[in-house]
Amino acid sequence: MDTITIVCPNCRSRLSVQNAPDIRDKMLTCPICKYKAKVNVFLMGTAAQGGLGASDEATRLPGSYQQQIKIDPGQMRVEQTGQICELRIGSQVLGRLANSGSADIQIGSETYKDEYMSRRHVQIDVVKTDTGIEHHLVEIGSKNIIQLNGEPIQRGDEIVLSFGDKLTLGKTNLTLEETDEEATRVI
Repeated sequence: MDTITIVCPNCRSRLSVQNAPDIRDKMLTCPICKYKAKVNVFLMGTAAQGGLGASDEATRLPGSYQQQIKIDPGQMRVEQTGQICELRIGSQVLGRLANSGSADIQIGSETYKDEYMSRRHVQIDVVKTDTGIEHHLVEIGSKNIIQLNGEPIQRGDEIVLSFGDKLTLGKTNLTLEETDEEATRVI
């Protein structure tokens, strides 16, 4: 069966799928930006001719239009200390290391304490969906600053995160990463 090249209308990535009689009506999720639509949408208008930053080489999707489902709950890496905070399915509150702290994941050490991080600063919900795992950042009313990729978070926000996103809690920077099985765990 031959392949056709399509372009994601959201991120302009070129993709390659196996051609089939009913391919236009199949749902497809871009493996780059996670935009989801029928293949027909990927074929429409000028988007199908490529766009900003699109290379001539199409990204091959395994099994034609099927996506791979990620089941990695991920981890948060603290930039200042290298501390690895493993995430788990469900809700967890992140906050600074404190004797009276009640955060599920306490960030800091004897040598690194961020006085601008609340004891209960932000909540991360790791949720199973039909397409894999999603990470939701939930603002829980912290009095201190929360930024996502350099932009402030508003009260009551709930935002879906992607691997590589950078959080700033107070003055501490964390990065959401895929689980690193060989990482040294800091407890």
